[in-house]
Amino acid sequence: MRILKQTVFIGVLSILTCILQAQSAYDAIHILDREIGFGTRALAMGGAYTGLADDYTAIYWNPAGLGAIQNYEFFTELSHMNFANNANFANNWTLNDQTYTRFRSLGVAIPFPTKRGSFVMALGYNRISDFDENLLFSGFSDQANGVGFTITDNNDETDYYPFEKDVHRFEQVSSEGGLHQWSIGGAVALSPNVTFGITAAYTGGKEQYRFNFDQNDINNIYSEYPGDFDRYKINRYLQSKYNALSLKIGGLIRLSKGLKIGAVMTLPSGFVIEEVHANDDELTFDDGYVDATEETGRWEYEVTTPFYFDGGFSFGNRFIILTTSVRYRDWSQTRFDIRSSDLKDADYREFLGENDQIRLKYQPTVEYHLGGEINLEKLRTKLRAGYALFPSPLRDVNRDQDRQFLTGGVSFAIDKYVRFDITYLYGTWERETRDSYTPGGTKEDITVKKVLIGFSYEF
Repeated sequence: MRILKQTVFIGVLSILTCILQAQSAYDAIHILDREIGFGTRALAMGGAYTGLADDYTAIYWNPAGLGAIQNYEFFTELSHMNFANNANFANNWTLNDQTYTRFRSLGVAIPFPTKRGSFVMALGYNRISDFDENLLFSGFSDQANGVGFTITDNNDETDYYPFEKDVHRFEQVSSEGGLHQWSIGGAVALSPNVTFGITAAYTGGKEQYRFNFDQNDINNIYSEYPGDFDRYKINRYLQSKYNALSLKIGGLIRLSKGLKIGAVMTLPSGFVIEEVHANDDELTFDDGYVDATEETGRWEYEVTTPFYFDGGFSFGNRFIILTTSVRYRDWSQTRFDIRSSDLKDADYREFLGENDQIRLKYQPTVEYHLGGEINLEKLRTKLRAGYALFPSPLRDVNRDQDRQFLTGGVSFAIDKYVRFDITYLYGTWERETRDSYTPGGTKEDITVKKVLIGFSYEF
């Protein structure tokens, strides 16, 4: 009969679990690093909308553009995305793709009568960012990850036994959710060629994060009692809620017929983040004995996001429009913040230490957006295309990690008042990830395909 074994202390593993629970510089950057905005027309033109915005979606891209609206406008939008991740771990490629369907926008723009110029208000719900993504990989690894256990047997003999290499590893990570804004904006014409606008927004969102790791002694290397390990599994769950207020100020100038230039400043936002996390792990021995633990906890902290600035121009006539824009954001100015009452807690003080890592690891970026539109009047159809480059905010990384999108779309005028839009986004980038369980790291080739359907009604 086997002697009962009990794991009274999980050595290195307990440290690894703490690493997973602690918030890192990435968690602060992650809040806005997938922001692309919304709008079938704007996104079909690569997001190059700062110097062109002239419909309801200007509430996000450049609130000054609301001043160009002459009729009441209703807008709504839906998206369907396929996120495909081809991951290489231990020379083994694993493709995992998931689809996500999201409601993205519902809003209205209202022009008010004026003796001269214009005054337009807009309000609505808009989804500006998706957290939806997935990762799956497995393979045999001879790299040590430091996992080991201190075991006390029934003879009160205690020793440390490693379970760290020459094992089969499996990992699955998924995230679902996003950020949305409840926005109200307005614009006024200061002169025939100059328009000024402001948007105030409440930004909220949720994220469901899941991490599953499995380490299996498939070759029965760990067979000597009491360290005869068979399998170790850990599951981590994290639910996050985001809340913030934001303010965006924009201007639009008509330089000449068909030529416009726009600029936008978005002020820093203070995100209040509430997190609930849970971990459970399970260690199985060759004789079938299982040792399991569970842990739950809560965090509440703040992250202040930096200023960002948009600039762009557009040129067009009744047949064709060309437009370009840039967005500058200094990610290294992102900051964790905690309440003064939490300073006595060492775990919370670690948040402030991560601010140094943000300064060291992250950098300013300049996004580039290009777009065009052709008006086929006789067919009551508009064709659109664009390109967007989102540089990685990380310092000293391969530029293959920059996200690139090719975009296109078509717009159909059902009649004088109703328009139906279809937009397609195709994005690609690479990513290299590693955690304490997979020190060799994983290389990922990511492809995103997104279809957006929009409907607008002027009345």
